Amino acid sequence: MTQIEARRLAELDEVRQPSLAERGSRLMAWMGNAWHELRKSRTASIGAVMLVLLFGACIATPWLATQSPIKQNYRERLQPPSEKHLLGTDRMGRDIYSRLLWGGRRLVTIALLAVTFGLCLGIPYGVLSGYFGGKVDTVAMRFIDGLLAMPGLLFYLLIVTLAREWKLEGIANDLVLVFALGFAFMPEVARLSRASVLAEKQKEYVEASRAIGDGSLAIALRQILPNIVSPLIVNATVRLGYVILIVAALSFLGLGTPPPTPDWGSDLAAARDYMETAPLIAAFPGLAICYTVLAFNLFGDGLRDILDPRLAER
Repeated sequence: MTQIEARRLAELDEVRQPSLAERGSRLMAWMGNAWHELRKSRTASIGAVMLVLLFGACIATPWLATQSPIKQNYRERLQPPSEKHLLGTDRMGRDIYSRLLWGGRRLVTIALLAVTFGLCLGIPYGVLSGYFGGKVDTVAMRFIDGLLAMPGLLFYLLIVTLAREWKLEGIANDLVLVFALGFAFMPEVARLSRASVLAEKQKEYVEASRAIGDGSLAIALRQILPNIVSPLIVNATVRLGYVILIVAALSFLGLGTPPPTPDWGSDLAAARDYMETAPLIAAFPGLAICYTVLAFNLFGDGLRDILDPRLAER
């Protein structure tokens, strides 16, 4: 190897492996740019404010809740909003305000865990499949096609029914739901990751990494993956709203966590018999679901506009 080639390889290695201080400064610059772009997008800004309020309420639930969410008091059933019960009481005399807070905390936690689980499964699967290509990619994608052929709702119903047969309750039931929702999200993430990798792996920085002797796994996971996170973040953000709707729908059908666990879907279902006499007990859970899904959708749409300038110009 000549001195010139050795020097060029050393320069490439320096560029590829910045120091800790340089990485910190790049991260701060990226966060500053992201904040600037977020402020320019009205849709993303509104969604971000709504999400901050939502997550703030979920984190502060133990301090914001004024009553026990499961304590029954038949003497105060179907009470209108008052100083003691800010949003009134349900058919069993339970405080609606406290149930909304605790139910939202549980619902958002399940959605976040499910989407994270789907990303952890789908991203490495799609990245490695797209990078190696050939027979590996063909076999991997046929498996994904098989998973996509199964209707999502039927898969959720199957998993939840099995959990009921095994008599799982509480956290165990929620973990089964997280697994079902995350596993159903995995094929979509895998296909999106693979498509992004196919567009990236022919670029010059990948060729430079190969030239200096990096292994395939290092190139795929350390070089290509950081450059394809934008569409994955947008997809995951929008998916959160969809997951919340699915969890609420399963609970509405009676396939969620058994009572008295606070749950927006089951509370909405229980309020159907009192729509004429006490409509507020159905309005509050329904509005909470709408608010949460709208917040994630607005933020996701705003992120899509920010990360894809071609859409923002339309």
